[in-house]
Amino acid sequence: MFRQITNLNGDERYLIFSLLIFLIFFIVVGIMLIRMKKDYSDHMSEMPLEDNENEFTNPQE
Repeated sequence: MFRQITNLNGDERYLIFSLLIFLIFFIVVGIMLIRMKKDYSDHMSEMPLEDNENEFTNPQE
């Protein structure tokens, strides 16, 4: 396995490119999480727990 990593023969740009995509993705996600408003995260965290029984018990009304 390590021989494949050490004998790249000019294909190291694929490794660097994939590492950059990985890092950029997680940096963007981290920035989005830091900038997210507390009200929005509270609303989204409670969505599955909200009581919506009226919509399902009487669909004709």
